[in-house]
Amino acid sequence: MTFSIVFCIIVSAIIISKARDIIRRNALDLKNRRGLVTTSGLAILFLITNLTMPYPQSLYWFILLGIMFTGSILSFKILKKEYSRFRRLQPKAVCINVLFYSLLIVVTSIYI
Repeated sequence: MTFSIVFCIIVSAIIISKARDIIRRNALDLKNRRGLVTTSGLAILFLITNLTMPYPQSLYWFILLGIMFTGSILSFKILKKEYSRFRRLQPKAVCINVLFYSLLIVVTSIYI
């Protein structure tokens, strides 16, 4: 249980750090900043509730898809800006980003 708590804290810190980087990099206005903070908060809240109250598998995927859908609606403009920035990166940086985030998602889904 201690490992799960520490792992959840680490993933939450990564989410908060990435949200702060996106806010600074794109110089977001108040509306877009609130949408991104809400989306990040929903993701962290999902991790915490998943750790404290294990869901049945079907409910887990339903809640996760709901959070992803809500988050994409709240931060659609930010996603467009970040996608265009991602497309302009060098191939090596693209590969590193894809590998890092896919590894983060896989490890998170295994341990939580």
